[in-house]
Amino acid sequence: MKQPVVITAELTPENAQALAQFIKHVSHEAIRACVRDDAETFLVRDALDSLREALDLAGFDPK
Repeated sequence: MKQPVVITAELTPENAQALAQFIKHVSHEAIRACVRDDAETFLVRDALDSLREALDLAGFDPK
């Protein structure tokens, strides 16, 4: 397994909440429309799920 990449970002609370909501609602089809193939779709979904978890830990759980 490759070494994970740690990303640090500064967001306003409003941006963090909006991003958490977006990640919650973005569909597989919407992601697929923006990438090359199904494999990349699943990679992007996994990355978004990691961001969602980090936002949740920071107190930004989408309603």
